[in-house]
This record gives sequence, C-alpha cells and structure tokens, in this order.
Amino acid sequence: MLKSETKDAKDKVEKWMACPVVATDYPGLAYLCTLNELLVVERVDALHEVISKTRRVGYTIYNNAGEKVFLAVKELQKQERFTIKVFNNYGNEIIQVKKPTKLFFNNVLVWAPPGNFVGSVEQDKCWSQNYVMKNRSGEPILKLKAQKVFKFVYDIMSGEEKIGTIMSKWEISNVNEYKFGVTFPITMSVEEKSVLLGACFLMDCLKCNKCC
Repeated sequence: MLKSETKDAKDKVEKWMACPVVATDYPGLAYLCTLNELLVVERVDALHEVISKTRRVGYTIYNNAGEKVFLAVKELQKQERFTIKVFNNYGNEIIQVKKPTKLFFNNVLVWAPPGNFVGSVEQDKCWSQNYVMKNRSGEPILKLKAQKVFKFVYDIMSGEEKIGTIMSKWEISNVNEYKFGVTFPITMSVEEKSVLLGACFLMDCLKCNKCC
C-alpha cells in the first residue's frame, strides 16, 4: 500500500461520528439514536490521557462506518470487579458500567448518563451460559442466549425472536487490534442500547479473563 493510501485509511478510521440532530432527554446519548451496531476496539486514543489519569485499559468504540463514537476506560478493582466509564469526544462521561461482584455470579449495572440507572445484565442462573437483561425496575426485557456452536457468541432474544448479537473478533476496516461488538434494532431506546453495550463489556471480560 502506498504511503498516501495508508494515511488516508488512518484518517478515515480516526474520524469522529457527527452527532445526530435528534430529540432526546440526554444529548450525550444522541449518537446511539441512529445506530444499530457498536464495535469496541482495545485501543488507546490521544484523548484517553485527558479523560482518565488512572486508566488501566483503554477502548475506542466505533460505528459500522469506522467512525469513532465513544472512548471508554476500564478501572480494575479487587477480584473480578471493574468500572467502565464511557466518554464522548468532548470528554464528558455519558455511560457508566459496573461489575460489582466477582465470579461465580456475573452481572453488570449500567447508568446512562451517570446518576441515571437504566438497567442491568445478570447471569440467568449460577454456572449458566445465558443472561437476562433487565430494565431500571428490575423487570426482565431481553435474554442473551449463548450459541452452542460458537463460544462467547450470544443471540439477543426478545421472546422467541432474535434481534441482535454480541460476539468477539468483529471485522472493521483498517483496525487490526482486538475487537468485539454488539448489534441491536435501530429503533431500540438509547437506554437499552447502553445496557447492551454494558453486556458487551461483560461478555468480553469473561472471554478474555480481563477482570482478574
């Protein structure tokens, strides 16, 4: 590849997604309104050094056009607990994901924006490979069903209907780092999309044993 082509490819990957002009109670979450897919790459961006001085693991979150949507940092705690903070390109924290318990019962709690609890993802039963997504009231709304053929690939189920997927090693142009992602209906609420992003971080943690 020519040097100019390499630079063009890098510039394309590093482009930030333009914020959609949509009506929402939480402007920082407006980016999620028009998306049906998020791709997460374990990749440090220059802005990571500004938003978190205690960063342990850095992530860049893309849309399916290869544009940056958010940045995230994972703060490791004792045992398998962690806190993940998701920021927009202005350095404002817009989503917070916490894994408050260690193995053997896995769950995450999600606030979007911080201070506004929107839901959780919990292991269906101890040792189960399946998970339940609940709303802020604790009511089950979706199931994350592990595929038997592929480990750490989950079908997002609304009743008997598959409406999305969580899986690792997604392909995104010009990005070679470790990556994982989630798909969902474009019409889903930004709160539910935020919780699924939290679920995506949980599944990646379990797969790669990064919480330990």
